[in-house]
Amino acid sequence: MNSPQVIDDRYRLVRPVGAGGMGRVWQGLDLHLEREVAVKVVRPDLLDGPGRHEAAARFRREARVTAQIQHPGVPAIFDAGLDAASGELFLVMAYLPGLNLRDLLDETGPLPVDWTLAIGAQLASVLTAAHERHVIHRDLKPANIIVGPTGLVHVVDFGIAAVLEPDVSRLTATGDKPGTLNYMAPEQIRAQPAGPAADLYALGALLFEMATGERLFADRGSAYEVQTAHLKELPEPVRRARPDFPSELDGLVSRLLSKEPAERGSDAAAVHLQLAAMLAGSPASGTPVRDCGDPTWPFRAPLAPARVAREAAAKAAAPQPDRSARRLAEADRAYAAGDFNGALSAFRALAKDLETPDPALALRCQAKAAQCLAALGNAASALTGLSSVVERQRRLEGERARSTLYSRRIAVDMLAALGRMPEAHRELATVVGEMAAAFGPADADTIEAERLLRAWSAPPQAGPGWPMPTASSPGSPPR
Repeated sequence: MNSPQVIDDRYRLVRPVGAGGMGRVWQGLDLHLEREVAVKVVRPDLLDGPGRHEAAARFRREARVTAQIQHPGVPAIFDAGLDAASGELFLVMAYLPGLNLRDLLDETGPLPVDWTLAIGAQLASVLTAAHERHVIHRDLKPANIIVGPTGLVHVVDFGIAAVLEPDVSRLTATGDKPGTLNYMAPEQIRAQPAGPAADLYALGALLFEMATGERLFADRGSAYEVQTAHLKELPEPVRRARPDFPSELDGLVSRLLSKEPAERGSDAAAVHLQLAAMLAGSPASGTPVRDCGDPTWPFRAPLAPARVAREAAAKAAAPQPDRSARRLAEADRAYAAGDFNGALSAFRALAKDLETPDPALALRCQAKAAQCLAALGNAASALTGLSSVVERQRRLEGERARSTLYSRRIAVDMLAALGRMPEAHRELATVVGEMAAAFGPADADTIEAERLLRAWSAPPQAGPGWPMPTASSPGSPPR
């Protein structure tokens, strides 16, 4: 599939953001309502051959199952159907910015006490809503968990969920073991029916990993040994590695990881209450927030705007008087005066110092540092760095945030400076459309980008150079 593509004459696919067993997930744009969405498109090979009807039935069922779960931590389902032009099944959901738990754990290692308890409590709340609708997830793992900008935890991909109604047939093949091995309950390994207790086992494995930084039984040498450990062994108590955790957590994790489903219980609501009570008695860690929000914030300030949460985190992380505004002004003046080396050093230092208290501003400083690098004649390195900045801005602030779109606009100039004119022209056309939709045609950034696009009515063939003559001049401070 080549992007951009429009599904069902309505949903434009912007960029791929993930892939799973059933297909690929794209960040998209609803052209009718002008809102960001996530679009899952089923793998074409699953619709070929004798399994076509089973795959189609499973995909449609995913939409129905997920749509039945009413909870802020489950993405809303907007649409599902078959694209007449391509013959591909699609599912349209709310787009969820933030950081998935897998990336968060890989980046930070063990989480602080309050974050572990808060994420666990939110997961238990989502499972409660699902189990009340007779739905189990059966594949709860870090990659399927997203911590959003406000700290709200979302669970995605109920695509292999089993409906608990006794008259509903299983759609997975006989002997298939859905789920990821490190989080798989013993009954799933035995290919036995999996109920709510299987999700609670996965929750216990997640609590263990968030607290210790190690996947459950990850030290085993083979998949067979991991399966055997799930069937026969208990892990070390959490507090042996993390004595700062409340003693009640060891008992809870031990119960959730019981080999027999009946010993775990099936009441996710009770687990939520236990974790929330532990969280209430735990001090706030003030952990730096990067591409996601503080997951304790929904408990401390329910429904607070994302900006308020970020400001509170910044205040907690930087109690000393802030000198960043003065330093930023000095860096801007250096750039405007043509002192690109001095500005580069200043923006890089600012980005490092602001990473904890204000990650969004730190990213903008990194983008400005990339502009300095390009002005010094190293557009290739500048573009590589700016591409990384854009990806983090997408996760932290959203695809249509001004900072994200402006960084993409600057990347157009770098592409042009490298002589990649057709690519620059295509990206500029996309950015102009998205700026107009997000800010309006009268916005200054939209007007500037549209003016350059008109000058590029056909992809130009100019040679490398920075800055481009039609773009901001080196004397204009970067934003």
